[in-house]
This record gives sequence, structure tokens and C-alpha cells, in this order.
Amino acid sequence: MRGRIFVALASLAFSAAAQADEMLSTSVEWQAEHATPRLKASYRTFTIAGLDETPVRLQGVQLDAYAVSERWLRVGFELEGGTGSAGWALASATLGYGLVGLTVGVQYPARVTPFVEGRFFAGVLAGVLDGTDEAAATWLYGGGVEAGVEVYLHGRTYLSAAVGWMRSSWRGVDVNESTAGNLVYTDLVADSFTVKVGIGF
Repeated sequence: MRGRIFVALASLAFSAAAQADEMLSTSVEWQAEHATPRLKASYRTFTIAGLDETPVRLQGVQLDAYAVSERWLRVGFELEGGTGSAGWALASATLGYGLVGLTVGVQYPARVTPFVEGRFFAGVLAGVLDGTDEAAATWLYGGGVEAGVEVYLHGRTYLSAAVGWMRSSWRGVDVNESTAGNLVYTDLVADSFTVKVGIGF
């Protein structure tokens, strides 16, 4: 009797172990074959330094295309453009910017895919003085790092959210050193938090 009970318990244990092993293998296989991001459209907001060194908020849209998107590694290119407004003393200006960039990061493909990316970007910052036709353009560049998650909804479609830190620099007028007849230019550097949300495929 005891022998039969032992055999039955052993049989149940082996059966449970086999089922667990099958489930684990299926899970590992599913994780390994899970979709990875290839294309993403996002909204991004961040700040740069104003002429008086107060923060100036910019916001725009961004398109990311990942040339490499494997189990652990992702390498992509970004195109970004947007607008903002700045004020100093009694003047104000409407701003526009356009950037191109490179991103390199790590990820773990799953239904909820965590990732960390480093990025470098460069482009143009332009402004029009409100109430006039006076316009000027300069360069804007910087880099940073951000972390986020991508949540897959169905197939390759996913929602993405990330927060990060970035440092930007652009060439502007030094309002403290300039006079009406002598403009002095300086590099305006700022650190900023950045927020990015989007949808991808």
C-alpha cells in the first residue's frame, strides 16, 4: 500500500516537474522571440537656457528609427522639431528648433520592455522677435540619458514613456555684457529634465 502511494506521489511530482519545465521553456522562448521596437513617434518637452539664464521650455514631436534592435542592444536615429517662446526685459520671441540625433541603449524585450538610452543631438534654433520681422538662427546641440518602458498592446504596437536628463548648449547674446553698439556672444548651457511619450511599431 505504502509502495503504491509512493509511486503515485512520485508520478505526480515528475508530472508537475515536466509541466513546470515546459512552461518555463515556453516562457523563455516567448521572451527571446518577443518583438523589439523599430519605429516610434513621440512628444517631447525640455528646457534650455534663456538669454537671461532663466529656463525656456521647448516642446515638439520626435521620430525614432532603430537600425539595430536586438535582445539587449538598440541603436537608432532621431528627427525632432518643435516650438517655444522666450522673454527677457520688455521683449519676447517665438522660437522654433530642428534636431537630428543618435541614440544607443540597452533593453530587455518583453510585454513590458524596460530600456535605458544615451543620446546626442544637434541642429538649429531659430527665433523671431515678437511684433517685428527681426529673426535670427543659431546652432543647438547636447546630449543626455533617459530611462523608460515600452508596453506592447498587440503585435508590434506599443506605448512608450521615458524620463531623463539632458544638457544643451546654444550660441546667444550675452545680455549682461552687450551694449547697443557692441553685441557680445556667449554659449548658453543648461541642464534639464526631459519627458517623452509616444507610440511605436
